[in-house]
Amino acid sequence: MKKSEFTQTLAKQINQNQKETGRIIEEFNQLVTKTLKSGDVVGLDIGKFQLKQRQARTATNPATGKKIQVPARVVPVFRPSKRFKDAVLQ
Repeated sequence: MKKSEFTQTLAKQINQNQKETGRIIEEFNQLVTKTLKSGDVVGLDIGKFQLKQRQARTATNPATGKKIQVPARVVPVFRPSKRFKDAVLQ
């Protein structure tokens, strides 16, 4: 489902216009981003958004076969809740 389809469907379900629903979705995205940047976790009924530390590692360039060093970094991750996973898999 594309963002526009999601916005349209959600707008119908909550009896709002698409423009206002799109603004709400954008505000949600910005709030999650801001919260993660501050180092906090965002916990929702469907799961939680958090940052994860990835360790430095050695990788192989598939085009050349040359070994390269991939630096350590922090990446955002989403961990679905058990309830959400069970609902999706039914």
